[in-house]
Amino acid sequence: MELRDYLFILKNSLLRLSPLYLKRNPVMLLSEISFFIVLIYMIVARAFSGFYAWIAVLIFLTVWFGTLADSYAEHQAKITASSLIRITSTINVRKILPDSSEVYVPPDVVSVGDIILVRVGEIIPLDGVIVEGTAAIDESLVTGESLPVIKSINDEVISGSKVVSDYLKIRVTKTLKESYVYRIAGMIERTKRPKGESERQLDSLLYGLTFLLSLVIVSLGLTLYLLGYPLNVPVLMGFYVCLLPTTIGALEEAIGISGLVRLWKIKVISKSGKAIEAAGDTDVVLLDKTGTITLGRREPIRIIPLNSHTEEEVAKALFLASLQDDTQEGKAILRYLEGKGYVAENIDQAVLSFYEEFSAKTRKSGILYRPLRLPGRDLFKEIRLIRKADFYGVYLNEKVPIFKGAPDVMRTLFYAPPDFEEKVNEIARNGGTPLAVAVGDEIIGLLELRDIIKEGVKEEIKRLQSMGIEIYMITGDHPLTAQKIAAEVGIKNVIPQAKPEDKYKKVIEEQQQGKTIAMVGDGTNDAPALARANVGLAMYSGTEVAKEAANMIDLESDPSKIIEVIKLGKQLLITRGSIATFSIANDISKYFVVLPALISFLVAARYLNILHLPLDVAVLAALIYNAFIIPMLLPLAVKGISLKPKSPRRIFLENVLVYGLGGVILPFIAIKLIGVLLILLR
Repeated sequence: MELRDYLFILKNSLLRLSPLYLKRNPVMLLSEISFFIVLIYMIVARAFSGFYAWIAVLIFLTVWFGTLADSYAEHQAKITASSLIRITSTINVRKILPDSSEVYVPPDVVSVGDIILVRVGEIIPLDGVIVEGTAAIDESLVTGESLPVIKSINDEVISGSKVVSDYLKIRVTKTLKESYVYRIAGMIERTKRPKGESERQLDSLLYGLTFLLSLVIVSLGLTLYLLGYPLNVPVLMGFYVCLLPTTIGALEEAIGISGLVRLWKIKVISKSGKAIEAAGDTDVVLLDKTGTITLGRREPIRIIPLNSHTEEEVAKALFLASLQDDTQEGKAILRYLEGKGYVAENIDQAVLSFYEEFSAKTRKSGILYRPLRLPGRDLFKEIRLIRKADFYGVYLNEKVPIFKGAPDVMRTLFYAPPDFEEKVNEIARNGGTPLAVAVGDEIIGLLELRDIIKEGVKEEIKRLQSMGIEIYMITGDHPLTAQKIAAEVGIKNVIPQAKPEDKYKKVIEEQQQGKTIAMVGDGTNDAPALARANVGLAMYSGTEVAKEAANMIDLESDPSKIIEVIKLGKQLLITRGSIATFSIANDISKYFVVLPALISFLVAARYLNILHLPLDVAVLAALIYNAFIIPMLLPLAVKGISLKPKSPRRIFLENVLVYGLGGVILPFIAIKLIGVLLILLR
C-alpha cells in the first residue's frame, strides 16, 4: 500500500469513532461511552490527575484500534477492486486511424469497432477480437491462468491480459466500462456482507455477556457507595472496559471482510458474505466428475466395432456425427479421427441436415445424413446397413440418422447387437467412458474415451473427508466407470448416469436431513440446484441463468475451486471462533487481575491479588494490554488461522487448548510485565 492508502485508513478510522457508526457494534459503543463518562467526571469533579487522563487515553485507544481494524480490512477490499480498474484505466491506447496512422488516446474515449495496436510487453486495455497477428498472451492478471496462451485472428482477448510475444491488432468489442476488468471490479464492489448465522449467534453471546457485565459494574458501584467507600468512577469505567469483550468486538468485522478478500484472491466472487460462512459449515459436497475430479478433456483412445462391422465404418460414422459438434469432446474426436486418416473430403453441407446438439438431458448428438447419388460423391459406400425405418419422422432411404451418445440412451433408440453390453462393461471396468455410435437403426460400434484425474485432487478430497465432509461424485458416466474413478480418488458415494435434475433432488434430500450442501454448476439446467444449495458455485463461462442462481462465481471457471472455497469458509469460522474464545478467556483473566486490586480494602481480596499490583498500576496495565492486543491480533484476523486437515472435534479441542487456555494465562503474564515496567517508570 502507498502512503495515501495509510492516510485514508487513518482518516476513515477517525470518522468511524462517531456514535452513529459505532451503534452497530454495542461493545465498542459502550467503550466509547465509558471514555466520555471519564472525561465528564474529570471536568465536573475537577479531577485532572495524570492517572485519570491515562485511563481516558487508553479507553479511547481501545475504541480507535477497533475502528482502525475495520478501516484497514475494508480498504483491503477496495484495493482489490480499484487495482483491477487501474490495470487498464491508466493505459494510453494506441489507436489505428483509417489512414493506418497511429494516435495515443485514453481508453475511455475508444469506441466499439475501433482498431487498436498492442505490442509485446503491453497490457491489453479493452476487450476485443484479434484482426491481425498471432501472439502469446499472459492472462494471469485477471484469470489466474499461469501459462501464456497463443491467440490469433478471430480469437477473443480480454482486458488486463498482457502480450508477451509479437504484436496484435484488435477490434474493440466493449467500451472501458463494459470491459471484463470493470465488470469484475463492479461485482466485487457490489458484494454485500450481511452477517451469517454463526456471526449472529456470536453477536447474541457478546451482547448477553455485555449486559451481564454492565449489571456487575452497576452492582459493584452501588455496593461500594452503600458501604461508604469513595466511588472512583474512572477506575470503575477502566475496569468495565477491561471486562467487555472488546477484542472480538473490534476484530469481528475485519475477520468477515478479510474472508471475502481471501476469496477474491483465488478469483471467486461471492454475491453475499453469508455464502462463505455457509461454505465453512458444509456437510455434503456434490462434485461433478468431469472438470472437477478429472481434467474434463476426455480423449478418444480406441474404436471398438460391433456385430461384424469394421473399424473404418465406425470411424467414418463418428466423423459425420461429430462434424458439426463444437463441444470440446466433439473436437477431440475429430482430431483423433484425422490422426487415423478417417476423414471425408468435399462434404457438401446440403447432405447434412437436422443437426442435434448434445445436451445434458438427451446425452446424445448427431445428424440426419442424405447421401448424394452422384458419380464420385458416394462418400461412405462402406456404410451398407441403411434400412427403411421411420426415425424423427423421415424415411431412411432419404435421410440416414448417424448419432453418437451415452450407451444407456442409445440402446433405447437403436438396435443393440448381442456383444454391446459386454463391450460397454469392459470399457467401464477399465475406467474409460463408452460412447455408442449408431447408423440407421443399429448401433455399429463404440468409442472409448478416457479422462485424466487432476493432479492433487485425491489429496484435497482426503483433506475434506478428514474434516468430516461427505462427498458425492455425480457423473453421467456408466456405473462401472464412475465407481472406478471414484475408487481412485477415495470417494465412496457415487451417483452415475445422473441428469441435472438429479443434483436438485439430491440437494433437497440432504437438506431435509439438516445438512449444509455445496455444489458446482454452469448450465441453465443446474440453476435450480445452484439456487437451492447453501453454497452454489457457478462458472463465469457458464450461462447467465446459472450465474444468477448461484451465490458464488468462479472467474477461472474451474469446478474444483469448490474445494478451496470450502477450506476458506472453514478457515473463516475457525478464525472467528478462535479469536472469540481468546477474547472471552482474556476477559476472565482481567477480571481476576483488576477486581482484587479494586477491592483490596477487603482482607479476603488481598489473597486473590496474585499479581500484587497496586490498584492504579493494575488498572493501567490491564487497559494497556486490553488496547494493544487488538492491533497485535489484526494480522491474524486478516490472514486467518492456518487450516489443517483434522476432524471438527480435534479442531475444537485444539482451539480450546491454545486460544482458551492461552487466553487465560497470557493476560496474567503480560499485565504483570507491563505493571512492573510502569512501577519502574514512576
